[in-house]
Parts: sequence; structure tokens; C-alpha cells
Amino acid sequence: MRTIGVLGGMGPEATADFFLRLLEADPCARDQDHVHVIIESDPSIPDRTAFILGRGPDPFPAMLKAAERLAAAGAEITGIPCMTAHAFLPRLRAQAPLSFLSALEAMEEALERDYPGVEKLGILGTAGSKAAGIYEAGLKDSRILWPGEADQRELVMEAIYGEKGIKAGNRGEGPRTLLLKAAAGLKAKGAQAIVAGCTEVPLVLSQEHLDIPFVDPMRILAKALVALAREGR
Repeated sequence: MRTIGVLGGMGPEATADFFLRLLEADPCARDQDHVHVIIESDPSIPDRTAFILGRGPDPFPAMLKAAERLAAAGAEITGIPCMTAHAFLPRLRAQAPLSFLSALEAMEEALERDYPGVEKLGILGTAGSKAAGIYEAGLKDSRILWPGEADQRELVMEAIYGEKGIKAGNRGEGPRTLLLKAAAGLKAKGAQAIVAGCTEVPLVLSQEHLDIPFVDPMRILAKALVALAREGR
């Protein structure tokens, strides 16, 4: 089997949750049968959204160093448990000594296979992902619906980045309520499924909270990475 690398720390809780997704995607009878996973979790990587919006330093140099550490440790196929960080994936693929699997590429395949009737996707993601256009670039552009400007700022970004948001360690009703309000607005605009467009979103939101499909790119990426790892070299 090939060794999976995780370029994480963006943020740490989302990285820990992604490791659990990898284990779920790789059910085994004993410890020794699981795929080998190397996790590089560097929370000092500058904020991706802040840089994209012109408010902070470029995170790419730190991401590249983390990727080089993964390669040196023996990682062969790598996933990034941060959707906004996928804006930097073309640069990483060009410069890092690793093979990367994009969550967006894996998601496009899963949508065609598992959600053939879904034509409109409501995205609960960061303002950085929206500004970078990663979903429009990685999926069929006609699929994508974003919250309005006020909902994006006051509901989605507040749920993720607010003082009582997910990145501050809050997995309670506060951020969940904000995200559910944003999801309801997206459904009213025609969304037939809600995408956990930021890796912090599934820490408080799941299918049980919604009456339309909930698409989690990290679960999809985990399954795809395990499948590739088990294909062997």
C-alpha cells in the first residue's frame, strides 16, 4: 500500500476530524491492517482566507515546507483537510515533491456517481474560498450557489471565525444555528444539496440537521485517498 500524507493544521481540529474520516473509510479487523498515514499539522501556517482577501501574509511558503516535511517522512499521496487551501494546490503541485489528490476533483466524481439528480449546490464555505473561485473552478460552474453577502458575513463567517465560532473551539448550538440559517437561505435560492465547503463546518453540522443532502468533501476525499493507497504502487 502507498502511504497517505495529510497536509494539515488548517485548522488542527479539522485535521483531527479528517484522520477519523480516514479511519472510517478504511475499516479493518486489526490495527496492523490499516493504511499508513503521516500527519503534518502546522497551525502556524498563515490564514488562507486573510491572504486571499488581502489582509495577511502568503501561507504558501509555510505550506510548501510542510509538504516537503511530509515527503521526507515518506508520504506518497497527499490530501489537504482545508478547502480554502485548495486555492494554493496548483502551486503545490508544481513545486512540492508529492502527489496531491484534490478534494474538489474527488467531489466532482462523487457528485456524478452518488447525486445524479442534484443540479444546484449551496456552499457553506469561507469568503476566501468564494473570492478564489475554487468551487467554480473545480466543479461545474452552473452548480454553485453562495449565500448573499450579508448571510456570508453574518452567518457563515461568524460561525467559523467569530469569537464564539468553530475555530475558537465552539462546537455548540451557536455556530450550528448560524449555519442552518445560511443553509435555509441557500435552499430558498434553489439549492438541492448543501456542501460543507469549509472543513470546520462538519464539526457542528451533519446530515441529521438538514432535510436535503449534506455533501462533505472531506469524507469524499478520505474515501478516495484510502482507495488510492490500497491500489498500491
